[in-house]
Amino acid sequence: MPSINLLAIFNPAHEWRSGCITVPWQPIARQFQIPPEEIVLSDLRSLARKPLMSQIDCIDPEDPTRDVLVFSLAQPVPPGSPDETTASAFVRVDRGKSMPPGIGEPYLEVVYDAEKTARGVRFVNSRLIVWLNLVPDPENDGRNWFAGAATSVQLDRQEILDPFRAAHGEWMGQDPEKRCLQVVELQLPGLPHPKSPAYRVNLCDRPYRLVSHANGTVRARITIASAPFDYMGADPVTGHNRHLICELYRVISLYAGADYLVEELFVKGKPKGQEDRIAGDPEVVNLNFAAHYFSHMDMGLKPQIYQIFYAPSWFAVGADVAPNPGYGFASNLSVDSLVYPHEEHNSCFSWQLLPGKFAKCVHLFMRSPAEEFDTRTGRCWNELIYQPLKAEIYQDEAATSQVRDDRLARV
Repeated sequence: MPSINLLAIFNPAHEWRSGCITVPWQPIARQFQIPPEEIVLSDLRSLARKPLMSQIDCIDPEDPTRDVLVFSLAQPVPPGSPDETTASAFVRVDRGKSMPPGIGEPYLEVVYDAEKTARGVRFVNSRLIVWLNLVPDPENDGRNWFAGAATSVQLDRQEILDPFRAAHGEWMGQDPEKRCLQVVELQLPGLPHPKSPAYRVNLCDRPYRLVSHANGTVRARITIASAPFDYMGADPVTGHNRHLICELYRVISLYAGADYLVEELFVKGKPKGQEDRIAGDPEVVNLNFAAHYFSHMDMGLKPQIYQIFYAPSWFAVGADVAPNPGYGFASNLSVDSLVYPHEEHNSCFSWQLLPGKFAKCVHLFMRSPAEEFDTRTGRCWNELIYQPLKAEIYQDEAATSQVRDDRLARV
């Protein structure tokens, strides 16, 4: 283990901030040679060296490069430099007795059927209780269009998807169509021909499989994958036309005390047959995709919609009448189109993201005065996506100077 086993923390904002940080695990494991079950983090500013809440998540068992270390800062850190040449704080990495999985919140429960197939996941923390369906027909009543949708979201123990009925104490009579977080369709690029249409893949009526899940001290997290679908088109790395079997991966996390869910999406493709394996081409590829979301949430007869032309990566929807429900969406990709009402239904709205190989999204649930919906959503976008807290392995002075020169050269 190096004598200086530190992570440098960078805060690109202009204010003191605390929060959670996610950093790739493989480089840390190689550098410090600490087994995952023995890693202990502590803030260098704390004389007590109290361990920080942390966990190591295996996102995709088939791809160790996606493993991440997630930890939360107990104290705010000061602003750093926007170019990340000046660290805001340092976290020490030691070998010791790591913290056990969290008892209390956050946590998740996976519900299985008699055949041991995962049917749904229940997320819980002090603010939210979320039920996420993995099967298209959760009630076995022939309504098979709920795959990948959250059909119940309770904010502070009261339903937010059908909030007006919930405010009057109604539960059994709530709208059976209510849902959010649903990726109903993917669009992928077609063959390299001007008249080739984009691939469209419907996802709402096909089950998801549970890839991995974790309960930790920082967050409860699942990785799910859509039903496989065929894709014929150009390999994004080599340009060769290939026949691939693909899946949409969705990584959904609920953090301690949060009133939002964080979601990450990517599409992974593998050659369908031996003839699709081309020497020199990667075995696994990540394709560009455009995700199309759908929500059925009662935000009143005339919901307020906040979408700013110079901030196309987030929007907010909410009601200006009690109990003032609101929903905010933010992403690293721009929202290409927001449709309300969807198919002339006042409780439905949909939107599509511009294409990309990776999407990070925040789903924020609110019960606030109407003027706060856009402020809170914009702040979430800034803190969690645009200017998140970051960490990297601390280098000695010579290495740091080289890294600084490389960054300045790129600028």
